[in-house]
Amino acid sequence: MKRKYLFLIVFFLHILLTNSQAQHKISAYGGWTASKIQTFLSPDAKKGPIFDDLFALPVLHKPYLAFEYEYDWKKLRLSTGLSIAIWGSSAFWGDPDIWAEMYLNLPIIAGFRLDLPKNWNLTIESGFEAGMRLTNLGIYFYPDDYEFKFRGNLNAILGAEANWKQFRLGTRLQVGLTTFRYWNDDIWFKHSGLTTYLGYTIWDSKIAKEKRAKRLAKQQAEEM
Repeated sequence: MKRKYLFLIVFFLHILLTNSQAQHKISAYGGWTASKIQTFLSPDAKKGPIFDDLFALPVLHKPYLAFEYEYDWKKLRLSTGLSIAIWGSSAFWGDPDIWAEMYLNLPIIAGFRLDLPKNWNLTIESGFEAGMRLTNLGIYFYPDDYEFKFRGNLNAILGAEANWKQFRLGTRLQVGLTTFRYWNDDIWFKHSGLTTYLGYTIWDSKIAKEKRAKRLAKQQAEEM
């Protein structure tokens, strides 16, 4: 059974990588994330008189960096890669220090491309983003934050990206699906954010193939 699954995976990758109509790209992104901690209350719990003021956690603005591999086939796009993002709050319970966590994320995204005039196109995309906490920033809560402890995070993604030649401008809404903190079992927190970024395609299989063809044609012309 394991051999069958391995064969299917290898066969699928072979089709992806050898499809003549497919285009492979590697891009670098830089931007910022405006994150907001979402607070949830147990249905059995009652809100205190200062609940809304206490847990109205403000937005946090932090840099965003990413590298992504993209597979384009006709109008469809599949992409993955690695990104570093910081999610949290710019203050907590009146403390001016931030309460945030830095994550290393692996996105799995599917999109549909709309071609526009003058070398423009627009891609609507959706998927998931699995992250692993790298470190805490700002306020620490004993004992989880002082001691090393694996903490994962899963976000749903909905985004749009405009492309012009090798340049990109995009935005992604990230909604936390997993809980990263509990507070007395009645209150829990989830990450959410809106990331806006600029990007540049540093390698494109189509462009690389065209350059290689021109180079070979030039060599053949010189040999004649």
